[in-house]
Amino acid sequence: MGFPKRLVNLREEKDMRQNELAAEIGIKSNNISKYEKGLSQPPIATLIKMAEYFEVSVDYLLGLSSIKNPYSADKFTPREAEIVAKYRKLTRENQIRIDERLGAMIDGQSRNGM
Repeated sequence: MGFPKRLVNLREEKDMRQNELAAEIGIKSNNISKYEKGLSQPPIATLIKMAEYFEVSVDYLLGLSSIKNPYSADKFTPREAEIVAKYRKLTRENQIRIDERLGAMIDGQSRNGM
């Protein structure tokens, strides 16, 4: 299923009209109509707003995945969700440090046969 159909389905699941969705994400309602008819493609920033609004991944919205949101908190244990929430509060620089440290820890485990 491609983007136009996904957008229609997500909007209808929320029982919304095109103008209501447009107002929610801050665009003109005629743009929603064009997207749903496949006459134009939204810019990346609009795709992100849509994905955030519908709580789905951009991949799902574009029809590249059948999983609505593989990153939703209900896919994590409570502890994992807490760690992700803390990670998201870090600066980009500190996220990179954490990523590097995790990589080193995983490599260490692999070498030790764990």
